[in-house]
Amino acid sequence: MSYQQLVEAHHRLTYQSNIMMVAQQTRNPLREAVTVVDADGEAQSIADLVGKTDYIEGEDYSRRNPDNPPERSRRWLVRPKVIETGQYITKEEKFDQAMDPTSMLSKNTVVTVERGVYDRILGVRKQGKNGPYVVAGGGILGSVAEGKTPGTAVALPSGNILAADLGDSGTSHGLTALKLRAATEAMELEEFGLETDMQIFGLITPKQKTDLINLALETKTSLNPFDVENIREGKPGRLLGINWMFTNRLPTNSAGHRMCPIWSKENIIAGFWQDVQGDMWNDTAAKNLPYIYADAYVDAARVEDGGVRVVLCAET
Repeated sequence: MSYQQLVEAHHRLTYQSNIMMVAQQTRNPLREAVTVVDADGEAQSIADLVGKTDYIEGEDYSRRNPDNPPERSRRWLVRPKVIETGQYITKEEKFDQAMDPTSMLSKNTVVTVERGVYDRILGVRKQGKNGPYVVAGGGILGSVAEGKTPGTAVALPSGNILAADLGDSGTSHGLTALKLRAATEAMELEEFGLETDMQIFGLITPKQKTDLINLALETKTSLNPFDVENIREGKPGRLLGINWMFTNRLPTNSAGHRMCPIWSKENIIAGFWQDVQGDMWNDTAAKNLPYIYADAYVDAARVEDGGVRVVLCAET
């Protein structure tokens, strides 16, 4: 027998507040590694939000005004499809959980939507329920809408992807010092990472975490014990000049090599048309059962391709 509860106005307001509270407390590490902006309309030019310019040296006594507008690549954030989740309330205890911001039901609802936000920022999608992750959409790894209007989809150039066997005479082809230096050097040559306030982030799986720790020890890098311990425990930490984060959602290429991105925070723009929100109501088409719902509207894109590199790693 189904549990029927009339959703009053105060129930709805409580649930909305609960989801908002849990969303504020739930940590999505990729949010901290990109530039977050508010978005509206069907599309928004990220070139108008972020631009890179060089200074001009003026002449003494000159009356000419400098004309130095920022670069306009006209790359766009496009209003995306909704990220959503929901379920019917069929038991009294489940309704009580919906009214409790500390319940597993409330937390799971928010975390489910945040996984979608994470994938949108990264630029991946899961194939099927238990399938692998593949590059899809925009974000760090995907394509960017470009043009006078958002028309052409521009993929990350192949030259930004470092081969798995780059400079590696062995057979492991994992995360190596040569690959990391090649990635960061290429970004620095295009002036990403040279500015003192520019943060560089890297995303790897637990497989590359082992490579990273061994690499740090082998190169006898001066390490902060706290950072090393954080990395060993799978927590974000800074090592070898990069802020490292860990995930199991990285895709592989057609050769089966893991795609590990390195990027500058300022170069990845995440536009939120709507952050995570919740609602609840009675569904008259389903025996008037209470129904809980949460959603978000997010798109992300690269401002310039030069601020992203992908290190391919073989996994044994």
